[in-house]
Amino acid sequence: MVTVSAHPGPWQGRKAFRRALAAVRPRRRPPPHSRTGAIITFQDIQLLEKALTHAAQLLGNVTPAQYGQPTPCDDFDVRALANHLVAGNPYYVVLAQGGAPEFSLFAIDRIGERQPGEVYAEGAKEVLAAWQTPGALQRRMPLPGGGSGPRLADLHLLEAVLHGWDLATATGQDRAGDPDAVEAVFRTWYGNHPDEIRPQAAMFGSSEAAPEDAPALDRLAAYFGRTV
Repeated sequence: MVTVSAHPGPWQGRKAFRRALAAVRPRRRPPPHSRTGAIITFQDIQLLEKALTHAAQLLGNVTPAQYGQPTPCDDFDVRALANHLVAGNPYYVVLAQGGAPEFSLFAIDRIGERQPGEVYAEGAKEVLAAWQTPGALQRRMPLPGGGSGPRLADLHLLEAVLHGWDLATATGQDRAGDPDAVEAVFRTWYGNHPDEIRPQAAMFGSSEAAPEDAPALDRLAAYFGRTV
């Protein structure tokens, strides 16, 4: 770390002071462009990074003694949910690169004897790099009945935030989520994915009731079928 005195002494001189000051100032980088001229949206990447970092922290607090506990996802106990979260990173790497959904990735035990937070953090680095490749953030989820659904990056953000809530609820952790990621997910999804269209997407159950004064992430969880 470079330390700069606010009042340079005679031994420094103005030129030396300017060089030292420049060394600690953050440099602004021009926004990267894809080959087609599209600007990569740093806000999207930053929100994903925040959500994935928070999920990694939640997973890092999980112990093997909690693996058999139930979660708000009926199909998963804590270990199965942790493995699902871990598998989601390579799954979205494939999608970000333009590949077809590979659901077989979720059938593999990706945790083994390792701490799930460590495994998840490794995959988070890879998927964040994949989202920064040209065109990745513009890709959309193909629907089973044909046509295109939501942006894949938005879906990944939703899953990280929502399954983070599931994991926090099951393991007794703070389930508020990262505030910026929660706000973005709530703004994108809440009230915009009615029950009537959910069978076509085959992703979410019917909405449940939640108190109007409940935290945003609790309300979102109920909107996507969780009991709050």
